[in-house]
Amino acid sequence: MSLPQQLAMAVRRPGGDPGLRSLALLHGACCAGRFDAVPTLLELAASAGVTDVALLEACLQVVAYGGFPRAIEGLGLLARQRRGPPPPPPPEPSPAAGRATWDAIYREQAEEVLAGLAAVAPGFPELVLDGAYRRILAREGLPLRERELLGVAALALMALPAPLSSHVRGALRNGSSPEAVIDILDTARALATPEALPVIDQAVDRLSRNVYRP
Repeated sequence: MSLPQQLAMAVRRPGGDPGLRSLALLHGACCAGRFDAVPTLLELAASAGVTDVALLEACLQVVAYGGFPRAIEGLGLLARQRRGPPPPPPPEPSPAAGRATWDAIYREQAEEVLAGLAAVAPGFPELVLDGAYRRILAREGLPLRERELLGVAALALMALPAPLSSHVRGALRNGSSPEAVIDILDTARALATPEALPVIDQAVDRLSRNVYRP
């Protein structure tokens, strides 16, 4: 089966939202460097009615999970496939928006996780809060619930179990059901490497057993 066929089967299988699946796979593919999949995923997203704003936000969010070079590559592919002008930028999030987004994801663990970042490198929490959480994750264009599901797909495909667990909880805390998170994880299998598959299996198992507590 060709890659476009595999992706179409994953996105369009019964029981879920093809638009959200294609958006999550697009984001995850860019973060994992699977740019061979991006043109097909852009077509699948468009056919599912995903808006230009959502596509742009999914590609911009790659900055927070996969870094600037991969975001630039994904945005370039989006620009080449876009049929009209790019959507206008939203208003810049307020200075407090980064911390508010962080707290919505980590809740009672927010201070503990920030302390862990500070232990890794002084000043790192401020960089993460302003650069990733305010300027990217707090942007208008995608609700936080969807942004967290996109992050779940990216971290699963990058085979990063610890941050994946954090953002699975973040997705649950911001309105997703365990079934919705499992659906995105199962969709990510279409692009998963041998290293990523056990990470996905572990997350699905923990969701099924209600190990993750919002």
